[in-house]
Amino acid sequence: MAAHFLLSLAYAASSGGVVISGAGPAGLLAAHAILSCRPDARVTVFDRRPDPRTASSVGARAYSLGINVRGRTALQHFGLWEAVAQRGVLSSKFFLHFGSRALQLRANQPGSVPTLLISRDALAAALLDELQARHAPERLQLRLGTAIQNVDLRLHQCTTAFGEVIGYTDLIGADGVNSAVRGAMHEQADGFAASVCDLPGRYKVFVQPCPPGLDPLAVHAMGAKGYSLFSIPKRGNELCTLLAWRDDEPFAGRADHEIAAAIATDVPKYGAPTLAALAQLRAQQPSKATTVRCSRYHDPRGRALLLGDAAHSTGGTLGQGANSALLDVLALDALLRRGAPAGESVVEAVGEAFSAAQQPEGLALWQLLQLPPRGPLRLPYTVAQAARGLAASLTRALPQPLRVRPPVQALLSESTTPFAQIVALNRAWVDAALRGAPAERHGSGSILPFASPQPNGPPAAAAAAPTGTRKTG
Repeated sequence: MAAHFLLSLAYAASSGGVVISGAGPAGLLAAHAILSCRPDARVTVFDRRPDPRTASSVGARAYSLGINVRGRTALQHFGLWEAVAQRGVLSSKFFLHFGSRALQLRANQPGSVPTLLISRDALAAALLDELQARHAPERLQLRLGTAIQNVDLRLHQCTTAFGEVIGYTDLIGADGVNSAVRGAMHEQADGFAASVCDLPGRYKVFVQPCPPGLDPLAVHAMGAKGYSLFSIPKRGNELCTLLAWRDDEPFAGRADHEIAAAIATDVPKYGAPTLAALAQLRAQQPSKATTVRCSRYHDPRGRALLLGDAAHSTGGTLGQGANSALLDVLALDALLRRGAPAGESVVEAVGEAFSAAQQPEGLALWQLLQLPPRGPLRLPYTVAQAARGLAASLTRALPQPLRVRPPVQALLSESTTPFAQIVALNRAWVDAALRGAPAERHGSGSILPFASPQPNGPPAAAAAAPTGTRKTG
Protein backbone atom coordinates (compact mmCIF):
# COMPACT_ATOMS: atom_id res chain seq x y z
CA MET A 1 0.00 0.00 0.00
CA ALA A 2 2.82 2.42 0.86
CA ALA A 3 4.48 1.68 -2.48
CA HIS A 4 1.22 2.41 -4.34
CA PHE A 5 0.89 5.70 -2.43
CA LEU A 6 4.44 6.88 -3.18
CA LEU A 7 4.19 5.90 -6.84
CA SER A 8 0.87 7.69 -7.25
CA LEU A 9 2.17 10.87 -5.63
CA ALA A 10 5.23 10.78 -7.87
CA TYR A 11 3.01 10.40 -10.93
CA ALA A 12 0.78 13.30 -9.82
CA ALA A 13 3.72 15.61 -9.16
CA SER A 14 5.32 14.93 -12.53
CA SER A 15 2.18 14.92 -14.67
CA GLY A 16 -0.19 17.60 -13.49
CA GLY A 17 -2.13 14.81 -11.82
CA VAL A 18 -5.58 15.19 -13.40
CA VAL A 19 -7.68 12.20 -12.37
CA ILE A 20 -10.99 11.60 -14.14
CA SER A 21 -13.45 9.22 -12.50
CA GLY A 22 -15.76 7.87 -15.20
CA ALA A 23 -15.10 6.88 -18.81
CA GLY A 24 -18.49 7.78 -20.21
CA PRO A 25 -19.15 10.60 -22.70
CA ALA A 26 -18.44 13.40 -20.19
CA GLY A 27 -15.28 11.89 -18.73
CA LEU A 28 -13.70 10.98 -22.05
CA LEU A 29 -14.54 14.31 -23.67
CA ALA A 30 -13.12 16.06 -20.58
CA ALA A 31 -9.87 14.17 -21.16
CA HIS A 32 -9.85 15.50 -24.73
CA ALA A 33 -10.42 19.05 -23.48
CA ILE A 34 -7.80 19.05 -20.73
CA LEU A 35 -5.10 17.38 -22.81
CA SER A 36 -5.73 19.82 -25.67
CA CYS A 37 -5.86 22.95 -23.51
CA ARG A 38 -3.07 22.08 -21.06
CA PRO A 39 0.14 20.93 -22.78
CA ASP A 40 1.67 20.29 -19.34
CA ALA A 41 -1.16 18.05 -18.11
CA ARG A 42 -1.23 14.30 -17.82
CA VAL A 43 -4.56 12.60 -17.35
CA THR A 44 -5.55 9.28 -15.82
CA VAL A 45 -9.07 7.99 -16.55
CA PHE A 46 -10.64 5.45 -14.19
CA ASP A 47 -13.85 3.50 -14.69
CA ARG A 48 -15.20 0.40 -12.99
CA ARG A 49 -16.32 -1.02 -16.33
CA PRO A 50 -13.89 -2.72 -18.73
CA ASP A 51 -12.84 -1.22 -22.04
CA PRO A 52 -15.99 -1.04 -24.22
CA ARG A 53 -13.88 -1.90 -27.26
CA THR A 54 -13.26 -5.37 -25.87
CA ALA A 55 -16.27 -6.03 -23.62
CA SER A 56 -19.83 -5.05 -24.54
CA SER A 57 -22.21 -3.68 -21.92
CA VAL A 58 -25.36 -5.57 -21.01
CA GLY A 59 -28.53 -4.52 -19.28
CA ALA A 60 -29.21 -0.85 -18.64
CA ARG A 61 -25.78 0.22 -19.90
CA ALA A 62 -26.58 -1.27 -23.30
CA TYR A 63 -29.27 1.33 -23.92
CA SER A 64 -28.70 3.65 -26.87
CA LEU A 65 -28.39 7.43 -26.75
CA GLY A 66 -29.71 10.20 -28.97
CA ILE A 67 -27.08 12.85 -29.75
CA ASN A 68 -28.91 15.94 -31.00
CA VAL A 69 -27.69 19.36 -32.11
CA ARG A 70 -26.42 20.13 -28.59
CA GLY A 71 -24.16 17.12 -28.34
CA ARG A 72 -23.20 17.43 -31.99
CA THR A 73 -22.05 21.02 -31.40
CA ALA A 74 -19.72 19.83 -28.62
CA LEU A 75 -18.33 16.93 -30.65
CA GLN A 76 -17.76 19.14 -33.68
CA HIS A 77 -15.85 21.63 -31.54
CA PHE A 78 -13.32 18.91 -30.70
CA GLY A 79 -13.21 17.54 -34.25
CA LEU A 80 -14.84 14.29 -33.15
CA TRP A 81 -18.21 14.34 -34.90
CA GLU A 82 -17.24 12.33 -37.98
CA ALA A 83 -15.45 9.65 -35.95
CA VAL A 84 -18.48 9.27 -33.67
CA ALA A 85 -21.24 9.58 -36.29
CA GLN A 86 -19.96 6.69 -38.38
CA ARG A 87 -20.62 4.33 -35.47
CA GLY A 88 -24.31 5.15 -35.11
CA VAL A 89 -27.51 5.70 -37.09
CA LEU A 90 -28.53 9.19 -38.25
CA SER A 91 -32.30 9.52 -38.07
CA SER A 92 -34.92 11.81 -36.51
CA LYS A 93 -37.88 9.60 -37.44
CA PHE A 94 -40.20 8.84 -34.53
CA PHE A 95 -43.33 6.66 -34.53
CA LEU A 96 -45.94 6.40 -31.77
CA HIS A 97 -47.80 3.08 -31.98
CA PHE A 98 -51.37 2.31 -30.87
CA GLY A 99 -51.96 -1.41 -31.28
CA SER A 100 -51.55 -2.11 -35.00
CA ARG A 101 -51.68 1.59 -35.96
CA ALA A 102 -48.75 4.04 -36.02
CA LEU A 103 -48.53 7.83 -35.96
CA GLN A 104 -45.32 9.42 -37.29
CA LEU A 105 -44.49 12.36 -35.00
CA ARG A 106 -41.13 13.31 -36.51
CA ALA A 107 -39.45 12.87 -39.86
CA ASN A 108 -36.00 13.59 -41.26
CA GLN A 109 -36.09 17.22 -42.40
CA PRO A 110 -34.36 18.10 -45.69
CA GLY A 111 -31.21 20.11 -45.12
CA SER A 112 -30.95 19.30 -41.41
CA VAL A 113 -28.64 16.83 -39.67
CA PRO A 114 -30.76 14.16 -37.95
CA THR A 115 -30.24 12.91 -34.43
CA LEU A 116 -27.37 10.45 -34.02
CA LEU A 117 -28.64 7.25 -32.42
CA ILE A 118 -25.67 5.42 -30.93
CA SER A 119 -24.97 2.94 -28.17
CA ARG A 120 -23.02 4.06 -25.12
CA ASP A 121 -20.30 1.55 -25.93
CA ALA A 122 -19.93 2.78 -29.51
CA LEU A 123 -19.72 6.42 -28.40
CA ALA A 124 -17.15 5.62 -25.71
CA ALA A 125 -15.13 3.46 -28.12
CA ALA A 126 -14.91 6.30 -30.67
CA LEU A 127 -13.81 8.79 -28.01
CA LEU A 128 -11.22 6.33 -26.66
CA ASP A 129 -9.80 5.61 -30.10
CA GLU A 130 -9.41 9.32 -30.81
CA LEU A 131 -7.86 9.97 -27.40
CA GLN A 132 -5.18 7.38 -27.93
CA ALA A 133 -4.56 8.48 -31.52
CA ARG A 134 -4.07 12.12 -30.51
CA HIS A 135 -2.16 11.85 -27.24
CA ALA A 136 0.96 9.92 -26.31
CA PRO A 137 0.88 7.29 -23.54
CA GLU A 138 3.13 9.54 -21.44
CA ARG A 139 0.23 12.01 -21.16
CA LEU A 140 -2.74 9.63 -21.00
CA GLN A 141 -3.31 6.59 -18.81
CA LEU A 142 -6.48 4.49 -19.07
CA ARG A 143 -7.42 2.48 -15.98
CA LEU A 144 -10.57 0.84 -17.29
CA GLY A 145 -11.89 -1.88 -15.03
CA THR A 146 -10.65 0.07 -11.98
CA ALA A 147 -13.11 2.22 -10.03
CA ILE A 148 -12.46 5.23 -7.82
CA GLN A 149 -14.14 4.13 -4.60
CA ASN A 150 -13.23 6.73 -1.97
CA VAL A 151 -12.01 10.32 -2.09
CA ASP A 152 -10.21 12.42 0.53
CA LEU A 153 -10.71 16.01 -0.59
CA ARG A 154 -8.49 17.40 2.16
CA LEU A 155 -5.47 15.33 1.16
CA HIS A 156 -6.25 15.40 -2.59
CA GLN A 157 -6.21 11.63 -2.74
CA CYS A 158 -8.55 8.94 -4.00
CA THR A 159 -8.56 5.20 -3.40
CA THR A 160 -9.43 2.60 -6.00
CA ALA A 161 -11.47 -0.53 -5.45
CA PHE A 162 -8.14 -2.41 -5.36
CA GLY A 163 -6.85 -0.31 -2.47
CA GLU A 164 -4.47 1.89 -4.47
CA VAL A 165 -4.07 5.41 -3.12
CA ILE A 166 -3.82 7.93 -5.96
CA GLY A 167 -2.75 11.54 -5.47
CA TYR A 168 -4.25 14.19 -7.73
CA THR A 169 -3.97 17.88 -8.43
CA ASP A 170 -7.45 17.96 -10.01
CA LEU A 171 -10.27 15.44 -9.71
CA ILE A 172 -13.03 15.35 -12.33
CA GLY A 173 -16.15 13.46 -11.26
CA ALA A 174 -17.90 12.16 -14.37
CA ASP A 175 -18.98 8.98 -12.61
CA GLY A 176 -22.75 9.12 -13.00
CA VAL A 177 -25.69 9.29 -10.64
CA ASN A 178 -23.90 7.18 -8.00
CA SER A 179 -20.82 9.40 -8.16
CA ALA A 180 -18.13 8.70 -5.57
CA VAL A 181 -16.77 12.21 -6.17
CA ARG A 182 -20.15 13.83 -5.46
CA GLY A 183 -20.50 11.60 -2.41
CA ALA A 184 -17.19 12.92 -1.09
CA MET A 185 -18.24 16.51 -1.76
CA HIS A 186 -21.51 15.85 0.07
CA GLU A 187 -19.65 14.55 3.11
CA GLN A 188 -16.59 16.80 3.15
CA ALA A 189 -17.14 20.06 1.22
CA ASP A 190 -18.41 23.13 3.05
CA GLY A 191 -21.64 24.60 1.75
CA PHE A 192 -22.32 21.85 -0.77
CA ALA A 193 -25.84 20.41 -1.05
CA ALA A 194 -27.14 17.63 -3.25
CA SER A 195 -30.52 16.01 -3.81
CA VAL A 196 -30.76 12.53 -5.29
CA CYS A 197 -34.18 11.04 -6.01
CA ASP A 198 -35.30 7.82 -7.65
CA LEU A 199 -38.11 8.25 -10.17
CA PRO A 200 -41.12 5.90 -10.11
CA GLY A 201 -40.94 2.78 -12.21
CA ARG A 202 -38.26 0.36 -13.35
CA TYR A 203 -36.92 -0.91 -16.68
CA LYS A 204 -34.88 -3.56 -18.49
CA VAL A 205 -33.05 -3.37 -21.82
CA PHE A 206 -32.64 -5.88 -24.62
CA VAL A 207 -31.17 -5.85 -28.14
CA GLN A 208 -32.41 -7.90 -31.07
CA PRO A 209 -32.84 -7.69 -34.87
CA CYS A 210 -35.47 -5.18 -35.97
CA PRO A 211 -38.88 -6.86 -36.30
CA PRO A 212 -40.19 -6.92 -39.89
CA GLY A 213 -43.14 -4.64 -39.07
CA LEU A 214 -41.01 -1.71 -37.87
CA ASP A 215 -38.92 0.89 -39.69
CA PRO A 216 -35.30 -0.05 -38.86
CA LEU A 217 -34.22 3.62 -39.05
CA ALA A 218 -36.81 5.09 -36.67
CA VAL A 219 -37.44 5.38 -32.95
CA HIS A 220 -40.61 3.55 -31.88
CA ALA A 221 -42.74 4.09 -28.75
CA MET A 222 -45.28 1.34 -28.07
CA GLY A 223 -47.65 1.09 -25.12
CA ALA A 224 -49.38 -1.89 -23.57
CA LYS A 225 -51.35 -2.54 -20.41
CA GLY A 226 -48.90 -2.29 -17.51
CA TYR A 227 -45.74 -1.67 -19.55
CA SER A 228 -44.28 0.08 -22.59
CA LEU A 229 -41.57 -0.55 -25.18
CA PHE A 230 -39.25 2.19 -26.44
CA SER A 231 -36.95 1.11 -29.28
CA ILE A 232 -33.94 2.90 -30.77
CA PRO A 233 -32.22 1.65 -33.94
CA LYS A 234 -28.63 0.41 -33.93
CA ARG A 235 -26.25 -0.30 -36.75
CA GLY A 236 -26.66 -3.73 -38.30
CA ASN A 237 -30.49 -3.61 -38.50
CA GLU A 238 -30.89 -4.04 -34.74
CA LEU A 239 -33.15 -2.35 -32.22
CA CYS A 240 -32.19 -1.51 -28.64
CA THR A 241 -35.45 -1.71 -26.67
CA LEU A 242 -36.33 -0.48 -23.21
CA LEU A 243 -39.08 -2.42 -21.45
CA ALA A 244 -40.46 -0.05 -18.78
CA TRP A 245 -43.17 -0.32 -16.16
CA ARG A 246 -44.41 1.80 -13.27
CA ASP A 247 -45.89 -0.63 -10.73
CA ASP A 248 -45.44 -4.40 -10.73
CA GLU A 249 -42.88 -5.98 -13.04
CA PRO A 250 -44.67 -7.47 -16.04
CA PHE A 251 -44.18 -11.15 -16.83
CA ALA A 252 -42.59 -11.90 -13.45
CA GLY A 253 -42.41 -15.67 -12.96
CA ARG A 254 -43.66 -16.45 -16.47
CA ALA A 255 -41.92 -18.75 -18.93
CA ASP A 256 -40.15 -17.37 -22.01
CA HIS A 257 -42.78 -18.64 -24.44
CA GLU A 258 -45.52 -16.99 -22.38
CA ILE A 259 -43.66 -13.66 -22.35
CA ALA A 260 -43.08 -13.83 -26.10
CA ALA A 261 -46.75 -14.60 -26.76
CA ALA A 262 -47.94 -11.81 -24.46
CA ILE A 263 -45.75 -9.14 -26.11
CA ALA A 264 -46.77 -10.34 -29.58
CA THR A 265 -50.43 -9.97 -28.55
CA ASP A 266 -50.04 -6.65 -26.70
CA VAL A 267 -47.72 -5.01 -29.24
CA PRO A 268 -48.44 -6.66 -32.61
CA LYS A 269 -46.12 -4.33 -34.55
CA TYR A 270 -43.20 -5.53 -32.44
CA GLY A 271 -44.13 -9.16 -32.37
CA ALA A 272 -42.53 -11.85 -30.25
CA PRO A 273 -39.01 -11.09 -28.95
CA THR A 274 -36.28 -13.50 -29.95
CA LEU A 275 -35.01 -16.19 -27.59
CA ALA A 276 -31.76 -14.22 -27.20
CA ALA A 277 -33.72 -11.09 -26.21
CA LEU A 278 -35.74 -13.04 -23.65
CA ALA A 279 -32.49 -14.42 -22.21
CA GLN A 280 -31.22 -10.84 -21.82
CA LEU A 281 -34.38 -9.88 -19.91
CA ARG A 282 -34.18 -12.95 -17.68
CA ALA A 283 -30.54 -12.25 -16.78
CA GLN A 284 -31.16 -8.65 -15.65
CA GLN A 285 -32.22 -7.08 -12.41
CA PRO A 286 -34.59 -4.13 -12.97
CA SER A 287 -32.91 -0.73 -13.26
CA LYS A 288 -34.21 2.61 -12.04
CA ALA A 289 -33.99 6.20 -13.24
CA THR A 290 -32.59 8.78 -10.83
CA THR A 291 -32.52 12.57 -10.73
CA VAL A 292 -29.60 14.55 -9.31
CA ARG A 293 -29.32 18.24 -8.39
CA CYS A 294 -26.35 20.01 -6.81
CA SER A 295 -25.94 23.50 -5.37
CA ARG A 296 -22.63 23.87 -7.21
CA TYR A 297 -20.43 21.73 -9.40
CA HIS A 298 -17.01 22.23 -7.84
CA ASP A 299 -15.13 22.20 -4.55
CA PRO A 300 -12.21 24.67 -4.60
CA ARG A 301 -10.41 23.25 -1.56
CA GLY A 302 -10.75 19.67 -2.71
CA ARG A 303 -9.97 20.65 -6.33
CA ALA A 304 -12.90 18.54 -7.47
CA LEU A 305 -15.37 19.23 -10.29
CA LEU A 306 -18.54 17.41 -11.37
CA LEU A 307 -19.74 16.79 -14.93
CA GLY A 308 -22.80 15.21 -16.51
CA ASP A 309 -25.06 12.92 -14.47
CA ALA A 310 -22.78 13.27 -11.45
CA ALA A 311 -23.83 16.94 -11.30
CA HIS A 312 -27.30 16.93 -12.86
CA SER A 313 -29.50 14.07 -13.98
CA THR A 314 -33.10 13.90 -15.12
CA GLY A 315 -33.12 10.13 -15.31
CA GLY A 316 -33.02 10.05 -19.10
CA THR A 317 -36.66 11.13 -19.34
CA LEU A 318 -35.95 14.27 -21.39
CA GLY A 319 -33.37 12.64 -23.65
CA GLN A 320 -30.77 15.27 -22.73
CA GLY A 321 -28.41 13.35 -20.43
CA ALA A 322 -25.54 12.74 -22.84
CA ASN A 323 -26.15 16.03 -24.66
CA SER A 324 -26.03 18.14 -21.50
CA ALA A 325 -22.94 16.22 -20.33
CA LEU A 326 -21.12 17.00 -23.57
CA LEU A 327 -22.15 20.66 -23.23
CA ASP A 328 -20.61 20.71 -19.73
CA VAL A 329 -17.27 19.82 -21.30
CA LEU A 330 -17.71 22.41 -24.03
CA ALA A 331 -18.19 25.04 -21.32
CA LEU A 332 -15.15 23.75 -19.42
CA ASP A 333 -13.04 23.92 -22.56
CA ALA A 334 -14.07 27.52 -23.25
CA LEU A 335 -13.10 28.55 -19.71
CA LEU A 336 -9.77 26.75 -19.88
CA ARG A 337 -8.89 28.48 -23.13
CA ARG A 338 -9.79 31.90 -21.75
CA GLY A 339 -8.20 31.97 -18.35
CA ALA A 340 -6.27 28.96 -17.05
CA PRO A 341 -2.48 29.45 -17.13
CA ALA A 342 -0.36 26.37 -17.69
CA GLY A 343 0.57 24.66 -14.45
CA GLU A 344 -2.38 26.07 -12.48
CA SER A 345 -5.00 23.75 -11.04
CA VAL A 346 -7.94 23.38 -13.41
CA VAL A 347 -10.51 23.64 -10.62
CA GLU A 348 -8.81 26.57 -8.91
CA ALA A 349 -8.59 28.40 -12.24
CA VAL A 350 -12.08 27.86 -13.63
CA GLY A 351 -14.18 25.90 -11.11
CA GLU A 352 -16.16 28.84 -9.79
CA ALA A 353 -16.89 30.19 -13.27
CA PHE A 354 -17.88 26.70 -14.41
CA SER A 355 -20.38 26.31 -11.58
CA ALA A 356 -21.78 29.80 -12.25
CA ALA A 357 -22.35 28.92 -15.91
CA GLN A 358 -23.56 25.30 -15.68
CA GLN A 359 -25.42 24.93 -12.38
CA PRO A 360 -28.35 27.13 -13.53
CA GLU A 361 -28.51 25.02 -16.70
CA GLY A 362 -28.68 21.79 -14.70
CA LEU A 363 -31.36 23.20 -12.41
CA ALA A 364 -33.37 24.43 -15.40
CA LEU A 365 -33.21 20.99 -17.01
CA TRP A 366 -34.57 19.44 -13.81
CA GLN A 367 -37.37 22.02 -13.74
CA LEU A 368 -38.33 21.17 -17.32
CA LEU A 369 -38.59 17.53 -16.23
CA GLN A 370 -41.59 18.53 -14.08
CA LEU A 371 -43.64 19.41 -17.19
CA PRO A 372 -46.46 18.96 -17.96
CA PRO A 373 -48.25 20.48 -14.96
CA ARG A 374 -50.36 18.02 -13.03
CA GLY A 375 -54.06 18.29 -12.41
CA PRO A 376 -56.41 20.48 -14.45
CA LEU A 377 -53.58 22.29 -16.27
CA ARG A 378 -52.23 19.15 -17.88
CA LEU A 379 -54.67 19.13 -20.79
CA PRO A 380 -54.38 22.87 -21.58
CA TYR A 381 -50.58 22.56 -21.57
CA THR A 382 -50.66 19.56 -23.91
CA VAL A 383 -53.05 21.30 -26.31
CA ALA A 384 -51.00 24.52 -26.24
CA GLN A 385 -47.78 22.64 -27.00
CA ALA A 386 -49.39 20.74 -29.87
CA ALA A 387 -50.76 23.98 -31.33
CA ARG A 388 -47.38 25.66 -30.97
CA GLY A 389 -45.72 22.75 -32.74
CA LEU A 390 -48.14 23.00 -35.67
CA ALA A 391 -47.75 26.78 -35.89
CA ALA A 392 -43.95 26.53 -35.73
CA SER A 393 -43.98 24.00 -38.58
CA LEU A 394 -46.22 26.19 -40.74
CA THR A 395 -44.11 29.31 -40.20
CA ARG A 396 -40.66 27.65 -40.48
CA ALA A 397 -40.04 29.13 -43.94
CA LEU A 398 -40.96 32.71 -42.94
CA PRO A 399 -38.44 35.38 -41.87
CA GLN A 400 -37.25 34.91 -38.29
CA PRO A 401 -39.45 37.67 -36.73
CA LEU A 402 -42.59 36.00 -38.13
CA ARG A 403 -41.81 32.44 -37.02
CA VAL A 404 -43.66 30.91 -34.09
CA ARG A 405 -41.44 29.66 -31.30
CA PRO A 406 -41.35 25.83 -31.21
CA PRO A 407 -42.76 23.85 -28.26
CA VAL A 408 -40.60 22.85 -25.30
CA GLN A 409 -39.57 19.41 -26.59
CA ALA A 410 -38.51 20.84 -29.96
CA LEU A 411 -36.44 23.54 -28.24
CA LEU A 412 -34.75 20.82 -26.19
CA SER A 413 -33.96 18.42 -29.01
CA GLU A 414 -33.70 20.61 -32.10
CA SER A 415 -32.02 23.80 -30.89
CA THR A 416 -29.13 25.01 -28.77
CA THR A 417 -31.34 27.39 -26.77
CA PRO A 418 -29.98 27.33 -23.19
CA PHE A 419 -32.13 25.32 -20.80
CA ALA A 420 -32.49 28.33 -18.49
CA GLN A 421 -33.83 30.36 -21.41
CA ILE A 422 -36.37 27.65 -22.23
CA VAL A 423 -37.55 27.85 -18.61
CA ALA A 424 -37.82 31.65 -18.87
CA LEU A 425 -39.84 31.38 -22.10
CA ASN A 426 -42.24 28.95 -20.42
CA ARG A 427 -42.10 30.34 -16.90
CA ALA A 428 -45.84 30.22 -16.18
CA TRP A 429 -46.10 26.56 -17.16
CA VAL A 430 -42.93 25.63 -15.28
CA ASP A 431 -44.02 27.44 -12.12
CA ALA A 432 -47.38 25.66 -12.27
CA ALA A 433 -45.63 22.31 -12.69
CA LEU A 434 -43.34 22.99 -9.70
CA ARG A 435 -46.31 23.90 -7.49
CA GLY A 436 -48.04 20.66 -8.37
CA ALA A 437 -45.03 18.36 -8.33
CA PRO A 438 -45.43 15.46 -5.86
CA ALA A 439 -43.12 15.27 -2.86
CA GLU A 440 -41.16 12.28 -4.12
CA ARG A 441 -40.06 14.26 -7.18
CA HIS A 442 -38.41 16.76 -4.82
CA GLY A 443 -36.20 14.34 -2.96
CA SER A 444 -36.12 14.23 0.83
CA GLY A 445 -34.62 16.23 3.65
CA SER A 446 -32.91 19.51 2.78
CA ILE A 447 -33.32 20.13 -0.94
CA LEU A 448 -32.28 22.73 -3.43
CA PRO A 449 -34.46 25.73 -4.22
CA PHE A 450 -36.96 25.52 -7.08
CA ALA A 451 -36.67 29.18 -8.09
CA SER A 452 -36.40 29.59 -11.84
CA PRO A 453 -32.84 30.52 -12.83
CA GLN A 454 -32.18 33.60 -14.89
CA PRO A 455 -30.45 32.93 -18.23
CA ASN A 456 -26.71 33.36 -17.76
CA GLY A 457 -27.34 34.40 -14.17
CA PRO A 458 -25.53 33.34 -10.99
CA PRO A 459 -25.95 29.86 -9.56
CA ALA A 460 -28.88 29.30 -7.26
CA ALA A 461 -28.12 29.79 -3.61
CA ALA A 462 -27.09 26.67 -1.75
CA ALA A 463 -29.70 25.03 0.41
CA ALA A 464 -29.29 24.60 4.12
CA ALA A 465 -26.83 21.97 5.31
CA PRO A 466 -27.94 18.75 3.63
CA THR A 467 -28.89 16.85 6.77
CA GLY A 468 -31.30 14.17 5.70
CA THR A 469 -30.52 14.47 2.01
CA ARG A 470 -29.86 11.08 0.53
CA LYS A 471 -26.14 10.42 0.41
CA THR A 472 -24.40 9.14 -2.66
CA GLY A 473 -21.38 7.05 -3.49
